[in-house]
Amino acid sequence: MANGAGPPTPPPKAVAAGGSRQRVARAALLLAGVALAIFVVGTLVGLVIVGRHGGGLVQGWDDAVGRWYLHHRGPFVGLSKFLATWLDALPLAIICILGTVVLSVTLRSTRALIPVVAYLGGEAQVFAMRTVIHRHRPPTADAPAAGAVNGVHETSYSFPSGHSVAVTAVLVALLGCLALTRRIWWPWVVALLASVAVADSRLVLGVHWWSDVAFGLVFGTAWGVAVAFAARQVEWSDLRAVFRPPAG
Repeated sequence: MANGAGPPTPPPKAVAAGGSRQRVARAALLLAGVALAIFVVGTLVGLVIVGRHGGGLVQGWDDAVGRWYLHHRGPFVGLSKFLATWLDALPLAIICILGTVVLSVTLRSTRALIPVVAYLGGEAQVFAMRTVIHRHRPPTADAPAAGAVNGVHETSYSFPSGHSVAVTAVLVALLGCLALTRRIWWPWVVALLASVAVADSRLVLGVHWWSDVAFGLVFGTAWGVAVAFAARQVEWSDLRAVFRPPAG
């Protein structure tokens, strides 16, 4: 036995790099696991409850809610059109990119990536589910059909609502991270109420079924919560350590 000495102690930089890789791996596994779960659950919901082409178990309720909104949307059409325009996929992407740039300058933290990661993940989920669930929009989604709003033309597949998923994901991720960091509860409530308002605007315009926006809120919330938790696990130094070539 050589002097009873134990194994050599790794240098501090190697220990730090190992810890960084573990944190990045945990965050990546969290996001990947949640993304897979959302896709599986969403696809099953679409096939079993909504119907691959609509007309599923929930269709009767969807029809009833759609008729109610058709006769009670009143003064909210203008605001709903505004939200539909500025929170559509491309404008929302620009908003998220700008938000990430601003947060990068002010926070100097990986939390600046929250808007982009939340947005990309939400839109990816919508795209993936719509490759399986080919549900058509309500008749009121494409003017000049009866009951349609002038200037509204929505013809893509309907389940889930892209606005509900993506906007909810971004709001919940941003405000949820704030709530976790400050250990306060009210940002969660603000995120939920704002997300419900956006989802409701889709029903006001008649461009989605109720189940599209209801399940969209659930999927967006799940992804937003995952992004909020993952963002608190990783810093820039962790990412640099992962991509830095090994010494020696």
